[in-house]
This record gives sequence, structure tokens and C-alpha cells, in this order.
Amino acid sequence: MAGSTGYLGRHLVKALHAQGHWVRALVRDPSRLGEAAAAVDEVFVGQATDDATLAGVAEGVDAVISCLGNRTFKRRPSVWEVDRDANVNLVRRARGAKVSQFVFVSVLGGAQMRDRVPQIEAREQVVEALKDSGVPWTIIRPSGFFNDMLEFLDMAARGTAWMIGDGASKFNPIHGADLAAFIVDRLGDASAIGQEYPVGGPESLSQRDVATAAFSALGVQPKIRTTPAWLVPSLAKMIIPFNVNFGSFLAMLGAMAGARDARAPATGTHHLADFFRDHGGAKTSELRARR
Repeated sequence: MAGSTGYLGRHLVKALHAQGHWVRALVRDPSRLGEAAAAVDEVFVGQATDDATLAGVAEGVDAVISCLGNRTFKRRPSVWEVDRDANVNLVRRARGAKVSQFVFVSVLGGAQMRDRVPQIEAREQVVEALKDSGVPWTIIRPSGFFNDMLEFLDMAARGTAWMIGDGASKFNPIHGADLAAFIVDRLGDASAIGQEYPVGGPESLSQRDVATAAFSALGVQPKIRTTPAWLVPSLAKMIIPFNVNFGSFLAMLGAMAGARDARAPATGTHHLADFFRDHGGAKTSELRARR
């Protein structure tokens, strides 16, 4: 399990354990596993961007799952180093170990957005490498994660939520637990080999719906403003040469907002309003402290 210390990875580790799977977690720092550590059978300490540290990482396992990706706005490590090179290293190790399945979590609509978003281009290059590797593969393409929606909760706590364009584009983000269950159900399934699965949560939402839910979780009146649809992609193009991580984040926001319908087949039971309420207590305290 690669990416096991992240949002989806922790849910995956727990879901795998609950289904009786033996789990090896690849981590840089074991302490970052948090409560998921109890669901891990073996901790493999290594740096996925450094192939020399990965000797034996895939030996003795039936499958590799990777949701490894860059989550920093700092310049290094870049999306090329993490989203592409680190995952390609894992593909090579999986091929050498002759694993029976490699499950890779990419992005919904990756083929359509890759030329505009470096991080998506990096992940689509992994998809290509995996398909060319000879390793039996399964690609998961989520429509967005609940934890990414916390940006709206942060904006609401600061008093104003910003949207790109008219905020009407539709998508259905998914909770980590629901996506983890979907992935684990396809692990070891012969019919999932060579398949790509678009997947989203049970609710169809617009940016405005998400912003309104964030304000509701904080118990305050919504204050929502919009930016011109062209502004964020233009900023992204200027920033990418200097900071590909931050620029890629902006480019992804612009690309998703520009897609009028970014919904995927629905699964799961978790709702975004409940997720916001679970995370809204601290934000509400911050908001009151500023008044």
C-alpha cells in the first residue's frame, strides 16, 4: 500500500484490514500512519522517489495499491518527482516481483485534462507506464475527494467563499471510506484486470452547493463571490514555470470548473454536509474569535 499516510490511504489501510487482507505499508515516516497503524501488518520504510530504497517492497505480496501523490504547494518535491517518478518506480518493482494486480488511483477525465494540468499529465504517464509494463492493472478514476472540499470550509471560516465562473459545474466528490470500499471490492477480482473505473459519491453538487454547505456547517450566512472563468487558468500558466505544484493546483481547479459535468457513477453512503459538520467545530471557534 503506497500513499498509506494520506487521506485515502489511511481509509484504504483500514478497509483492507477489515476485509482480512495482510497489509504492508510503504512509508517515509511510520509515525504519520496515525490510527491506521493498528491496521498495518508490516511497515516498509522507504522513499518512493528514490528507487534504491524500494528493494523488496513488492516481494511476497499479491497486489500493489498506489494512491501516492503530491499534496504540497512548495516547489519540491515536484509533481514530476512524486506523481510520476515515484509511481513508475513502484510499477517497476511490482513487475520485478510479478504481482498479480496493480491498482492505481488516477483522476476522472485525465485524458481530457492532462495537457492543461501538469499533475494530471504526470499521473497519466504512470497509467501509460503501467499499461505497457505487463503487470495486470486496474485504474480508479475518482471525481474528487471530500478532503479537497475542506478548502471551502476554510474560505467560509474566513468569511467569503470564492468560486470559479458561475459555480454551476456539477461533480460528485467521494468520501475516502466509500472510495476505499470500492477499491477493496475490486482487489483480486479477475474481471477488474485491464479495467478503468470512474467513480464518485452519492451526491451531485455544484461549487455553489459545496460553498453553501460549508457556511451551513459553520452556522453563518453564506457570502459567495465569483472570479472570471478565464482568470484562474491564466494565473496557472504564469505560475507553473516557477512553481509547478501550486500552478498545477490552480490549473486543476480551472479545468474542473470548466467541465460543465464532471460527475462519475455514484457509490457510497457518506454526505458532504455531514463531513463538513464533523470538521466544522474548530472552524466555528476560529470564526467567533475573530468577531
